[in-house]
Amino acid sequence: MKHIRILICLLVFGLLIWLLPALMDLLVPDTRTNPFVVYSTLDSTFIRFDTHDKQVHYIDFRGKEWTKQECDSLLPAFAFRQLLAEGRLPDTLAGQEVTPKKLQQSAFHFKTSPRQLTKHSSGLYTLLESQSGQVDLVLPPDVFRLTADGIEFIDCATNQVNRAKSLSFTRELTKHGFVFPVQLIWGNGSTRKDYDNGFLLTDQRHALYQMKMVRGGAYVRHLPFSDTLSVSPTGWKKVFTLEPKDMRLIGLGVTGDNQLYAIESSGRLKHIDIDAYDPEQMTIAIVGDFLSWTITLLTDNDSRYYAVHPLTFERLDRAIVPDDSPTGWQRLKRYILPLRLRFASWHSIDVFPVLNED
Repeated sequence: MKHIRILICLLVFGLLIWLLPALMDLLVPDTRTNPFVVYSTLDSTFIRFDTHDKQVHYIDFRGKEWTKQECDSLLPAFAFRQLLAEGRLPDTLAGQEVTPKKLQQSAFHFKTSPRQLTKHSSGLYTLLESQSGQVDLVLPPDVFRLTADGIEFIDCATNQVNRAKSLSFTRELTKHGFVFPVQLIWGNGSTRKDYDNGFLLTDQRHALYQMKMVRGGAYVRHLPFSDTLSVSPTGWKKVFTLEPKDMRLIGLGVTGDNQLYAIESSGRLKHIDIDAYDPEQMTIAIVGDFLSWTITLLTDNDSRYYAVHPLTFERLDRAIVPDDSPTGWQRLKRYILPLRLRFASWHSIDVFPVLNED
């Protein structure tokens, strides 16, 4: 009987530290947001887009507020469509000729978060044809899965393994030195893009490879620069396949010591000069053009902004903004309820108990 009473008390306590904070959040929701930030190479400062009172305010990190027209002029590569419509697009920028095509081709966007990276995979991957000769990409009739010693393609209509295609891709990988099983794999199976760069994957030795399908056959490229990383204690933590419009990059890679690298189509690897980026703990967003890349890292305690050169990836500027101080209501909630239970975390999509994460 005593054990039952203890169990009931624990259940009641758990319900209270879960329901009371949830009720307080419902009554006074947290309206704080992370503003959109872009670096201006013309003014050598970051500009944030703050929305309040249903109006967007353009404020640089020196505290000066700009009008919409002034902000467009300070971010010509980012706002080139608006400038072009108004007849204000300059002929040259940073000593380079400016054309709408060049600006469109150089535009680059990438974003991912710990929640996205912790999504549970079905283990089935879609490999698109990279040289179909068609304007629009189409989904293939099959998917592939990874095994301990190869790759298996499965026909979606019959649910049968295509042994010839499976053997072809497995042999092509091993011919280039790939050692199964696969350790990391990343690709974009969406057809809503201009072309397909296939998959980036690492083998048992953590060496990096690119795998594509070209006219129905296997194309594999060993990226030898990764060998110097694979023999280090850190190796690769994450890889991301990209399909930018200018085709200059095939992906991004993060090493075990949380260093970010750009993987160029030419086969070169370039370090991106930012502080440590841990994909399992930080959200990253990149907005780029031919003048600069703006890289945003969101952590538990602050927002970190970096501007890097789009070709050399050398750092141009950096700013670290601590998170807003808790409001009076939030401080009161933390004082009244020192223990607050939730069943969701911004680090993961899994449902599990989390204490004091707010």
